[in-house]
Amino acid sequence: MLIRKFEGETPKIDPKAFVAETAVVIGKAEMKEYSSVWYNVTVRGDVNRIEIGRYTNVQDNSVLHVSDTHPCILGDYVTVGHCALLHACTVEDHVLIGMHSTVLDGAVIGRGSIVAAGAVVTKNTIVPPYSLVAGVPAKIIKKLPENTDATHAQAVKYENLWTRRYGLLPDGGGEEYHGEKIV
Repeated sequence: MLIRKFEGETPKIDPKAFVAETAVVIGKAEMKEYSSVWYNVTVRGDVNRIEIGRYTNVQDNSVLHVSDTHPCILGDYVTVGHCALLHACTVEDHVLIGMHSTVLDGAVIGRGSIVAAGAVVTKNTIVPPYSLVAGVPAKIIKKLPENTDATHAQAVKYENLWTRRYGLLPDGGGEEYHGEKIV
C-alpha cells in the first residue's frame, strides 16, 4: 500500500480500517473504523478532501477523486463495486454503487439508493433517497423500499471478510454477518 502525504496533509486511517497492499491513499483522506479499500484502489485527496465512512468498502480498481470545488464524501455502510469512479460527489449512508459505474462532480446519491452497474450519474445530479438509478445518463428507474437491511448486511459482510477471513483483526470487534440477505 502507498500512503502518501500531499502538501502537508497525511491520510488519517483508523487502526480498524483496511488498506490492501496495492491501494494508494493520498493527501486529505480519512478512513473511519471498519472501512476498507481493496486492491488497486486509488483514493486521491489532493486538491480537496475525501471521507470514507464506517463499514464502507471500496472494491478493486475503483477511483475516488475530488475537484477544487467538491470533496468526495462516502457515508457509512456504503458498498462501492469494482471499477467504479466517484469524482467529487457525495454518497449518503447505506448506498450500493454498482460495478463500472461513474458518479460525477457535485452529484449526491441519497440514502438507501442503488446505482446500477455501468450507470453514469452526471454532474450535479441529485438522486433522492431510496432510488434505483440506471443508464447513461442515469435516470431514476423506481423508488426502493425504505429499508437498509440488505445494504447494511453487504457492508458488514465485507468487513467480516477482511477482519476474519483475511485474518487482519482476528478478534473481530465489529458487527457480525450471519448470512442475512444482501444486495
